[in-house]
Amino acid sequence: MNLPKLLKRITIYVISAFMFVFSALVLTVVAIAIKVLVLKLAHRFVYPIFIFGDLLRGLEIIDLLNILVFAILGMGLGVATGLLPTTDARKISQVFLIILIPIILAVPQVVKYNLWVEDIAQDDDLSFHQAQTVADSFLKRRINQDGVFGFYLYTGQFPMVPTRQLQMQELERLEQQINSKFVRVSGIPPTLITMIMGVCFWGIRMFYFSVAVITAIAHYREGLKIVVK
Repeated sequence: MNLPKLLKRITIYVISAFMFVFSALVLTVVAIAIKVLVLKLAHRFVYPIFIFGDLLRGLEIIDLLNILVFAILGMGLGVATGLLPTTDARKISQVFLIILIPIILAVPQVVKYNLWVEDIAQDDDLSFHQAQTVADSFLKRRINQDGVFGFYLYTGQFPMVPTRQLQMQELERLEQQINSKFVRVSGIPPTLITMIMGVCFWGIRMFYFSVAVITAIAHYREGLKIVVK
């Protein structure tokens, strides 16, 4: 192979790879933007609704949007696979799909944590940094883990989170009283109830994760069919 043809081939590969990566990036940004936008709208207009809002928050009903978000991602990556002029195109796009699914699922957790901190700051008239310190201290006392990961673990058992320091103190005090009375009356340890609640809420999260994966894979295959045609 002479030099001009080699350079032409390399150029085609580079341009194709860039277009694929750019397409994957655009799909990711669109998917995350949709989830974040709907999450913020729900946080502002739906979750504040008395009782009903807390129920929807506990069920994480907004995550049903995963069907749309990951359909777009899967279909888009499937079609974008046709941009790669190599026999390993499917393997490459599949690796991207495997990496992007958890990233898109993780970003909203950061947003949820920040929205909670903002609520604390607003309700207790604190700066964001002060509110974050209060939030992390609460999480540290409750589950010995702070930050976004601590928030994610905590809401896996208790979807409703207090937004005032007084509520946090009362929550811990009331929980101790209720647990003490519950044990005396029923003989069932409160840790068992907490574990059952955790299983239920984590089960909901696993369901939504499964929906995301299945939807992405199914539409990825549909995208590949479009390329083949």
